[in-house]
Amino acid sequence: MPVISVLVPTKNRGESIRETFNSLASQTYKDFEVVVVDGGSTDNTKETILSYSKYFPVTFYVKKGGLIPQMNVAWKKAKGKYIVRTDDDAVFDKNWLKEIVLVFESDKTIGGVTGPSIIPKENLGARDLLHYQENLKKGNFLWRLLGKVYYDYIMEGEPLRVSHFFKSGAFAIGANYKSCLKYKKAFSVDDLQACNWAAKKDLLKKIGGFDTIYLGIGEYHEPDAAQKIMKLGFKLYFNPRAIVYHKPSKEGFFKERPEAYGRALNFVNFYFRHIKPDTLDKTLRFSIYLTFLNLFWIYKFLTTRQLNQLGSIKGTFDGLAINLGLKRMT
Repeated sequence: MPVISVLVPTKNRGESIRETFNSLASQTYKDFEVVVVDGGSTDNTKETILSYSKYFPVTFYVKKGGLIPQMNVAWKKAKGKYIVRTDDDAVFDKNWLKEIVLVFESDKTIGGVTGPSIIPKENLGARDLLHYQENLKKGNFLWRLLGKVYYDYIMEGEPLRVSHFFKSGAFAIGANYKSCLKYKKAFSVDDLQACNWAAKKDLLKKIGGFDTIYLGIGEYHEPDAAQKIMKLGFKLYFNPRAIVYHKPSKEGFFKERPEAYGRALNFVNFYFRHIKPDTLDKTLRFSIYLTFLNLFWIYKFLTTRQLNQLGSIKGTFDGLAINLGLKRMT
C-alpha cells in the first residue's frame, strides 16, 4: 500500500494538466499513488492522466456535483496513510512529497501538513485578493484607505503570515509569496493551504470527510476540515520545504464568476463554527470584514455585470440568521 495518496480534482484539463503530472513523475519520494476525480470532462483529460500510470499508480473516477463530492470520493478511494489534496493547476517541487512525509513521521501528534503554495508573478492577477494588491497599496486615496483598513485592521498588520486565520475571519496570504521560503524549519500553524493540504487519512475519516454544508464552489471546506482535525487534539504544521507552485489562470473562475450567495454563506458558517464572534473586538473585526467582502462582490457586479455577484447580500443575511438561531438551514 502506498504511504501517501495525492488527490486531484479536474475537468477538461487534458493538455494543461501535463505540467502537474510531469512534476509528480519527478518526485524524489516514490511511494505514492494519484487518485483523480473528474467532474465530467469532454476532452482528452482521462487519456492524458492515465498515460502517466507508467510512472506511478493512477486511478481515475468520474463524479459530478462539485468539488466537495469529488474530494469525498477521492479520499475514500485513497489507499495511503496520508492524503494530499491539491489542484490540477499546481506544479510541485521535486521534494514535495518527501518533505510532507518527513514532517508527519517526525511527531505522531501532527495531524496535518502544509507548505508554500507560491503563485508565480505572472499568475498573481488571477487571484482576487492578489489581483488588487497594487491598488490597495498604491492606488488612489479610496483604494489606499481600503488597503489600510484591510491590512492593518482586518489582517492585524500581518498579512504575510502563513496558514493563519485572523480574528476577523480573513486568512493570511504569506504562503503565496516566495518570502515564506525564509523559514528554516517546520512550525505549528492553524490552517492548511487549499492546494497543499495533507492530513492523516484516519483523521479525515474520523471527522466525516469534507463537509457538504459548504455550497457552490465549496469555499472553506478545506479549513473546516483542518480545524476539526485540530479539535481532535492534533497539530497542523507548515514545512517551508514542501513547495507547491500554484498557477491559476484568468479563465473559468476568474472570468465567469461563481455565484456569491454560497460564498458569503460559507464564510459566515465557517466563522461562527470555528472562530466565533465571542468578544466585542472579534465581532467588530468580523463585521467590518463581512462588509468589505460584500463591497467587493458589489464591485464585481458593477465591473462584470454578472448579477449572481449580488447574491452575497442574501447569503450574508441568511448566514447570520441561521447562526443566530433566527432561521433554519435548508
